[in-house]
Amino acid sequence: MEKPDTITATVSRREEIGADKVDIHVTIKGSSLVTGSAALKKAREVTQLVSALLEIKIKEEDITLTSVHAESSSGILGKSSSATYRLRIKCNDLELLADVLGVVTAQKNAKLDYLGWRYPDDKKLKDEWLQSCLSEAKEKAGAIAVGLGVRLLGVHAFSEKWLDSEQPEQPYLNEVRGAVLARAKAQSIDLGFPLSHSKWLEMLLETQFRVSEFKTG
Repeated sequence: MEKPDTITATVSRREEIGADKVDIHVTIKGSSLVTGSAALKKAREVTQLVSALLEIKIKEEDITLTSVHAESSSGILGKSSSATYRLRIKCNDLELLADVLGVVTAQKNAKLDYLGWRYPDDKKLKDEWLQSCLSEAKEKAGAIAVGLGVRLLGVHAFSEKWLDSEQPEQPYLNEVRGAVLARAKAQSIDLGFPLSHSKWLEMLLETQFRVSEFKTG
């Protein structure tokens, strides 16, 4: 089938979006082995951290045990075996982040692993961009058609591409090197990394419009 005469209009949008939530991933060295979610209430070192987090308004359901790794020099596992517990703490209010990090790093057996930033739902934003870009593409194609002396007849092909600077998401790795942070008494806290984060989102839209026959001569 012969390809019709077309003109192509390309439109793009790009915007920086700030994170509004963050997941704090923590490792805790425990002196006893407790399996399952019971570790949040029965493993002493884990319980200490959980209690401190509840005091600063972190909800119990936002603290999740993601894994338990048992350790035993004798090869026999039991309640007296040491264990490494990994937790995920959901911080749904970034104003609490400094307090959460203060609590975590103040715990003797806790280690801050990384921060996983989360962002607002961008479905509405994407829908708005799509409609705006379609209108702009049509207007742009119309201007090109006028310049070329042809008429727009319809759409021949359409494609959209979304680029996200955090796809796949890269967790924010960090190390707190020898820092012992006071919970609320310190006048200033230097964590060595930012307490806010952003990413950029970009849309590329390409539309091919069918046009009336190009006239030559």
